[in-house]
Amino acid sequence: MIKKLCAEIYNGNKIRENMIQLNQAVREEAALDEFLDEYYEHEDYFIGLLEHEDAKVRKNAVKLLGRVGDSTLLDILFQHYEAEETQFLKSDYLTALAGFEYKAYLPELKERWEFLEARERTKHSAEEIKQLQKLIWKAEPPKHHKFCGESMENRLLLIVPRGHEETVLKQAEGIPQTKGRVMTGGCLVTTKKLENVRDIRTYQALLFDFYPALIPASDGKIIGKKILEKGLIPYIQERHAEKHPFLFRVDVRGTKDIAAKNQLAKVLSAYLEENSDGMLINEPSFYEVEIRVILAGTKGSRVFLKLTSMPDKRFSYRKYATSTSMQPSKAALMMYYMKPYFRPEANILDGFCGTAALLIERALAAPYKSIYGLDISEQAIQAALENSRRAGLNIHLIHRNFNDFKHEYKFDEILTDMPRPANFRGKDSTEYCYELLFTRGRELLAPQGVMAVYSEDGKLMERKLAEHPWLKRIQKIPMSKDGTSWLYILQNKDK
Repeated sequence: MIKKLCAEIYNGNKIRENMIQLNQAVREEAALDEFLDEYYEHEDYFIGLLEHEDAKVRKNAVKLLGRVGDSTLLDILFQHYEAEETQFLKSDYLTALAGFEYKAYLPELKERWEFLEARERTKHSAEEIKQLQKLIWKAEPPKHHKFCGESMENRLLLIVPRGHEETVLKQAEGIPQTKGRVMTGGCLVTTKKLENVRDIRTYQALLFDFYPALIPASDGKIIGKKILEKGLIPYIQERHAEKHPFLFRVDVRGTKDIAAKNQLAKVLSAYLEENSDGMLINEPSFYEVEIRVILAGTKGSRVFLKLTSMPDKRFSYRKYATSTSMQPSKAALMMYYMKPYFRPEANILDGFCGTAALLIERALAAPYKSIYGLDISEQAIQAALENSRRAGLNIHLIHRNFNDFKHEYKFDEILTDMPRPANFRGKDSTEYCYELLFTRGRELLAPQGVMAVYSEDGKLMERKLAEHPWLKRIQKIPMSKDGTSWLYILQNKDK
């Protein structure tokens, strides 16, 4: 197909149409490799298309040369960019330049950006400005704003696992000058102690509820108009030391219709950028403000803000994770429920520790004497070692099967996130791990010691409990609203 299209182009047959088809075809890697053979045999011809009288032919020639990516094309593309008189083509040249080492041209790019910024914007100049800004920021990332809104009264949405809203709200309301209420999947909190609220470890995400009302619309322009009228920009500025423009992105939640989500995000982003007097710049790669739209069916939408200028440092130790790693906020939630059963000077063990999120959260929750973690995956143990080092903790992490572990003394606490069939080695292997937990736990758990087990197989867990009556169930806490995971808190009956 590539050779046929190129032959038609060389012969001057429907050059525009064939160039468009050629560009579409070379999106596939195999087709691009085939085109590169053609390109290097007819290099001068394709470069010559940058001079073609038809702007659409020039547009597709720019795209093709950008995909070729040969360093010798950088100067050629930049010279044609400067000489190009058709406005709508300018941004295509800049998109192509992004694939080259273009830093030598930064002064010219900045000069062009400043020139365009000083003039009245048109549809095409706005696109050129946007692409220029991307190139400049790629070479010289923009300076971030410094968040300074800790002492202000802030209304927040703490997103939490469903069924645990009251638990997180209780933690929040234990902070002075903080009150709130629960909603499905979260807590709405008003506080003058943001620095304390944001340190709560059991929520999943923190959003600013800058406009606490339902907007009776799901149209991007209507939402954009409403939130600008209600003071979106002053709200953001008040919480930052610097007042220069903010980079943002839009994220739409609450619908499975991907096309509808993308359309709403596109329309809202464009409206905010065009109507914010240059204070909001849509830039998903470097954004500091995420405008999160949560659709509420036919009722309308709610709008929240996520400010990345206020980084979440709660789990900064988590450098490495695997597909099976427990989310640290879930591990922290488990430890919150486990806290009444902690023992001072406890010796602690996790026989399936993975990357150690559970052990790290236990270590941070209360004093202990020693902590041990085992795993049969060397990769997981190496990740756990680095994560625990970053947390400033001395955890004994051992690459070993739980079945082969021996120790001179028993443990006061055994904590674990049980392996699952979907990401382990099948049902039989999972049952083996459960049996191992109970048989080896019998040997390693001290009299009256406590075991905390996160399980996504309630039937198997209940069966093992029935088979091993040496353990007493203290609590069974649903960890998900749909009844697919539980936290079992168990105690050794021996005295």
